[in-house]
Amino acid sequence: METYRVLIVDDEPEFRDLLVEALESMGYQVEGAESAETALTKIQDRHYSIVFTDLNMPGGLSGLELLREIQTLDPKTFCILMTGYATTEAAIQALKRGAYDFIQKPFKLAELEASLTRALGHYRSLRENESYQSRLEEMVQERTQEILGLNEDIERLFDGFVKASVMAIEARDPSTSGHSARVADLTVGLAEAVNATPNGIFGSLHFNDKQIKEIRYASLLHDFGKVGVREQVLVKARKLQPDRLERILQRLYQRDMEIAHILMERIRKEGGPGTNPSLEALMAERQRESSHLVDLILRCNEPQVLPKEVVEAMDDLEELQFSHWSGQRERVLEPEDIAALRIPKGSLSGAERDEINNHVTHTFRFLSQIPWTGPLAALPEIAYAHHERLNGKGYPRGLKADQIPVQSKLMAISDVYDALVASDRPYKVAVTVPQSLEILENEVKSGLLDGDAFRLFVEAKVYTLAIPKVKGAP
Repeated sequence: METYRVLIVDDEPEFRDLLVEALESMGYQVEGAESAETALTKIQDRHYSIVFTDLNMPGGLSGLELLREIQTLDPKTFCILMTGYATTEAAIQALKRGAYDFIQKPFKLAELEASLTRALGHYRSLRENESYQSRLEEMVQERTQEILGLNEDIERLFDGFVKASVMAIEARDPSTSGHSARVADLTVGLAEAVNATPNGIFGSLHFNDKQIKEIRYASLLHDFGKVGVREQVLVKARKLQPDRLERILQRLYQRDMEIAHILMERIRKEGGPGTNPSLEALMAERQRESSHLVDLILRCNEPQVLPKEVVEAMDDLEELQFSHWSGQRERVLEPEDIAALRIPKGSLSGAERDEINNHVTHTFRFLSQIPWTGPLAALPEIAYAHHERLNGKGYPRGLKADQIPVQSKLMAISDVYDALVASDRPYKVAVTVPQSLEILENEVKSGLLDGDAFRLFVEAKVYTLAIPKVKGAP
């Protein structure tokens, strides 16, 4: 059986030695001490499970005083008091001082053994419980480390997913390469500027580290829905797709050929001797005459605001015809070509603009499928609202100021700013930083963008975070 150390403290040598021998015969590891002072010296050196001590020991500490000292030195030790002067008051005092049991002398060894057995049973239960609690704490710590490691793995997984998603966006639209990362840097910078603002409308607002990460992820993924937009619309730099423009120019060339043939036949029939112009000469003349049509088409095809005289001249394009291979006369520019060239600003038709705008809804639907953890739960909504405007004229839901998350208001400023200063867009030229800030200010005045956020964007020089990527910085 498991052995437990037992200490017998009594100033009577014969009685003490008798108890030591009796308990040793029962299989216990027992020692004796003639005084409380000797007992304390032993207890300082090693642990005893049970201490039997006489209550009254002349010339030194009493049993109760020893009990108090043991509780200080080794509170796990169980003390049992022995006395030949037992009173109810003494028993009560002993138990109050922390004694486990109280035995009155003279007693039989069976009584001593019974008290020892009870004490060891209780002692064993407490030690087993302590061992269980200790193991439980170790298990909790181990599990905590596993969870922390799992959280780190999940964060690495999210980081990898976000990076891969950004790569997918930029692969679809290489012209906007770096846009998502720059918007993330600008928006996080603006959020940190909010945190550094002690007063004003942002004085009570503070983004913690997890919310900052949420803002970064939402900004990096704000355009992910573009993977659901047709590529020819997504990267459309001119009003007409290249193949359609090529077809129109080919039809103009065919029309010139047809007119040149007609003129040559007419001249041959009506002209006299020596009037026999070559087809090449007639074609060169026709192409000189039709060059203004080509110039007009190319001018109209640019994604810019059309001058009034150009808009009026476009009426001539609708009547141009050529002979189809089937023999029918058809228009050089089909109705959809004319409609595209009449786009007043930019390169997209209304339907194409709607398709581009739908990328926000695609983004929200995609991000909503991901089980973002608690601190990132608002990420889809933040990305969803970055094209909303304070006056309700944004898209896709037409939200107004108080319905738009503040994180989305910050991102809106960063998104518009980077789109303005970016020099890699095929459908626009880069705008200088001062001009871009002026445009943003005008949008604030028009009720589109948040004025307080814009002022902080300028005052904290958040826009300088994108200086290495743009031109014209002051």
